[in-house]
Amino acid sequence: MGRRQILVAAVYGALMAALAGTLFIAPELDSVAWAGIGLCAAGAVVLGVRRIRPQRPGPWWALAAALVAMTAGDFLFGLVAGADPPPLADLCYLAMFPFVAVALIGLTRASSTLGGRAGLLDLLALASAALLAGWVFIVGPRLAADGMTGTEWSIQAAYTLGDVVVLVVTVRLTRAAPRNPSAILLTVGAAGMLVGDVAYGLAQSRDGLAPGGPADAAYVALYACWGAAALLPSMARLTAPPPAPAAADTPDRGLGMPWLLGAVAFAPLVLLVQALTGTVRDGPMIAAVSGITLALLVTRLNDAVQHHADGLRRERTLRHAGTVLVSVTDAAAVAVAVRTAVRELLPADTPHIIVVDSSLTDLLPLNELSAPRIVPVGATPPLWQERLGEFGDVLVCPLDAAVLYIAADRKDLRTVQDAVTVLAGQAALALARIALTEAASRRDSDDYLRAVAEHTNDVVIVLDDDERIRYTSPSVTDLLGIWPTPFATLREIMAPDDRDQVDATLGVALLGGRDGTRDTWSLRRPDGTRVLVEVHFRDLRDDRLVRGLVITMRDVTEQRRHELEVLRRHWEATPGASNRDNSVRKYQ
Repeated sequence: MGRRQILVAAVYGALMAALAGTLFIAPELDSVAWAGIGLCAAGAVVLGVRRIRPQRPGPWWALAAALVAMTAGDFLFGLVAGADPPPLADLCYLAMFPFVAVALIGLTRASSTLGGRAGLLDLLALASAALLAGWVFIVGPRLAADGMTGTEWSIQAAYTLGDVVVLVVTVRLTRAAPRNPSAILLTVGAAGMLVGDVAYGLAQSRDGLAPGGPADAAYVALYACWGAAALLPSMARLTAPPPAPAAADTPDRGLGMPWLLGAVAFAPLVLLVQALTGTVRDGPMIAAVSGITLALLVTRLNDAVQHHADGLRRERTLRHAGTVLVSVTDAAAVAVAVRTAVRELLPADTPHIIVVDSSLTDLLPLNELSAPRIVPVGATPPLWQERLGEFGDVLVCPLDAAVLYIAADRKDLRTVQDAVTVLAGQAALALARIALTEAASRRDSDDYLRAVAEHTNDVVIVLDDDERIRYTSPSVTDLLGIWPTPFATLREIMAPDDRDQVDATLGVALLGGRDGTRDTWSLRRPDGTRVLVEVHFRDLRDDRLVRGLVITMRDVTEQRRHELEVLRRHWEATPGASNRDNSVRKYQ
């Protein structure tokens, strides 16, 4: 903590201590003291949210609203000290629980400390059963003996039940983040709320609640701890996005179905025992606990069914994708199959962006291609940051010679990460198979071309996509008097004076179709002589067996010389040529 944070915490502690002292020293000012304590705690939560700025501040705003609701109830209760609490105060107290529920759900849903909710549901069911047992065998008989009315009894039962649920959730939060001071303070405050409500119920069953008693001390601890929890920097970690799960992580299976079924069966068992032994004294409490545990059981079963259905759907999608990837023959088809499978793996109607990138693989760091993981969008190449910018996180998966980027909500990415990892492995194998097949086909094609070209005077040259020479027949030395150096381009092996005509024809050939482009070049050899070459370009870059631009060169120097000689003799044999020769001899 910084110096300023320590100063704020010290001022907050001193102010709470002064208000608590006023409560115990001057009981007649308890209404004002409770208002100050509650507003000070709520203000501390607001200050913590504004200063620390957690990524998801919603749960903390709900906690501040809960403190304000409880403060209103304490203020109204203090106005009529010594008498029964007004109904409006009870309404404010009961309104506090929905706000607390929203806050705790926000702290435990997709946070960095809690993953699944199966264990939470089991703990809530066991806590409800334990609460019922304590109420039936300990608290209930004592309250009944002291003559509480049915309304007071029902309100006290509702308070205690809500306190137990809040305490169980905060205890689990603390167990998941044992070194988080904010979680510990939230748990201490929840315990203070439970102790205060129980002490209040016991005091009401005797001589009434007196200011400055144990219940007030527990409530002061509640306010002070919940306000202090929001002032610590650790409060931001409770709502931070969860890290990507490791491959060896196992799903949260909770405590097991026997414990949950036992908790559900406990309330009907208590009802049966009371019905058989006499009057049913705890009917409302039994009904409330039975309803809560039954709802928890239904939720657990619904989660299990949904997880099973999602697992079957992902298995079916992966099986179909594997069948498709086995039969594809090019990288484009692999990309289409991967995009289709990812759309089916993600939950329905989930906003997402899928990118299969093979252009920047060589520029990515080695750890980028090590294993699939969820990273911030800012960690992706700049080429994709603008396109994926509407999402905060992206799942990065290596695909052999490509990288798969899936941008979506972090919770959805965590759900499909394992399935996408399997899909990425299948796609990588498909890309590797295609690359090996193309390499083998290209090698066989080059061998065949070499075997044919070595026995012909025509020159055969194959250019790759980058216009570099991949293959040239040995007859190039006889035709041009050179042997291309490795990785040379067609332009580089020509004389400087001849490069313009080469570039012009090559440009037309790259834009033409598969029928090819023909032209005639006059090329200079290293010894200074010129050779007339007829060239034929064929663009076979889309041909799986060739993957290149095939150039055929034929020496037509002698052919053109012979054609000119024949043309000259034919011209000399014509009457016009004879008359011209006679005229020339006459004037001579």
